[in-house]
Order: sequence, then structure tokens, then C-alpha cells
Amino acid sequence: MLLFFGCSVSYAVTGFTWQPSSDHLCIDTDEAREVYTRIINKDFFEVEELKNHNIVKQLDAISLYYREKYGDTSKINTPERQELRRKVIKEFLSIGSAVKQPSGKYAFTGPVKRNFQLELVLGLPASGKSTAFVNPHSDNLDAFILDCDVIKELLPEYQETFGGAADAVHLESLVLMDEALNSFLLGEHKGTNIILPIVAPDFDELINKYIKPFEKAGYDVRAVFVDTPEKICMNWNVKRQLDSGRMYRSDVAFSFGERPKEVYERLKNIINARGKKYSEPFGENSSLEEAA
Repeated sequence: MLLFFGCSVSYAVTGFTWQPSSDHLCIDTDEAREVYTRIINKDFFEVEELKNHNIVKQLDAISLYYREKYGDTSKINTPERQELRRKVIKEFLSIGSAVKQPSGKYAFTGPVKRNFQLELVLGLPASGKSTAFVNPHSDNLDAFILDCDVIKELLPEYQETFGGAADAVHLESLVLMDEALNSFLLGEHKGTNIILPIVAPDFDELINKYIKPFEKAGYDVRAVFVDTPEKICMNWNVKRQLDSGRMYRSDVAFSFGERPKEVYERLKNIINARGKKYSEPFGENSSLEEAA
């Protein structure tokens, strides 16, 4: 149990025991409901106001509670955990491309093609990457979505806390993400079309960790940017935590600022390994023939 101090009050933080939703927020108070209602009505808080808001501090306290409860799960090194990780990677890599349903939602049961296409979808947290690009482009390109957040969702601590333990499993999910990534660079999934959503605040890291290795493996790499203002993203990030329970530490969320956009602006007119601008959309003649 943690003791939270904010707005001249203190109380115990013990997490939440229900699946959060728009009807039952992960913080079940009038204050949280007021913040949530204001955001969904698009009466957005200023960034600095939100940084210092009591509800944001409570969300951080919940995340810290689960981090102290579970620790850093990447440090669990038992045979059982290693077996779990193998199962998680196998399950993750078996997911299909996004397919739009009559309801307008997406199911991840579609085919994946092997045309050596990689699309980086860049933008701030809660910028709308999945809605605007990731899911529809996965559907159009028959592409696998290489998303670290999906790996988190497969880990037991995340599942049993309805997303509250997202920070506790974060480093472990990054390790598993690297293993999955290697399967597309060197392993049995090499050549599979990929959509990779990422914040990318550092240009050199984006080039050296993702672009160069995938181009060396034969991929045609392109990039798009979801240009949602920081103020809106930070508000939607709080809204998403409240109604989904998926925690995202505020010190991380507020640290990116304009850097992801600056990275994209620097990247967009550079010519890729195929002689195309990184910002040029994929077209009918942009890919290799599908591998046998």
C-alpha cells in the first residue's frame, strides 16, 4: 500500500479491482469524472496545468503501486518465466493483420504478405496512431503490427491488473520486442510486411535501431507522422488511462514535446535504400514480388 499526498489530502493507493471503462473509471471519484468529462468534451487542459493536476498524480501513484508490487518483471529469471516468454513471443507472432469489421472495429485475423515493406508510424503517445494509420494501413498492406503494447497485454501482471502494471512489465516487453524484431530481420518472418508504431524522439536511434537494420534485411522503409498537437495528446493520454486502466507514467509522456515531430521533419525528405523519400506512401509498384 502506498500513501498518496495531493491537494492537501492523503490516502492509501491500492490499485483498482475492476476493468475500467467510460462508465467506471480506474479512479472512482467525482474529481476524476470531472476531468474525464472535460477532456471528452474537448475542453482540454493546458500541458502545464495537466502536468501538475491531482488526477495525473493519482494515476502515477497507481502505476508506482503496481511497480512496487511486481517489481521490474524483466528481472524474473526462473525457468517458468523463460517458458512464459517463449509462449508470449509465439502468440504475438501468430497475430494476423488488421481487418475492418462491419461494426467499424478491427479484428487481427487477416493475412500477412511478404513484400518486404516496413511503415514506421510516428507520433506522440495517444496521438491517434492506431486509428489514423496503424490499423487501416495494416489492412491495406496485409501487414503485421509490430507493437510493444500488444506484448505487454499478453503478460500476466498486465492482464490481472487490467493494464495497471504496464510500467512494471515495460522493460520486459522491450526485451521481447527485440526478440520479435529479430524474427523479421533474420528469422522465419523475414520479409513480412510490418507496421511499426513508435514515438521516436531520437533521430539517430530511429536510424540505427530500426531503419538501417531493416534496409539491410531488404526492406523498403517508409514513414508517416500523426501530427496531433502535444496538448491534445496529453489530454487524451489521461483520458485513456482513466477509462482503460493502461498506465503511462506522466514523466515519460510529458518528456517528448516536439522531438518526435522534429525527427520526422528531418527524416521525411531523405532518400531511402530504394531511392524513394521516406515520406513517400507505399504504392502498387513499391514492393518486391511476394516471396515464395
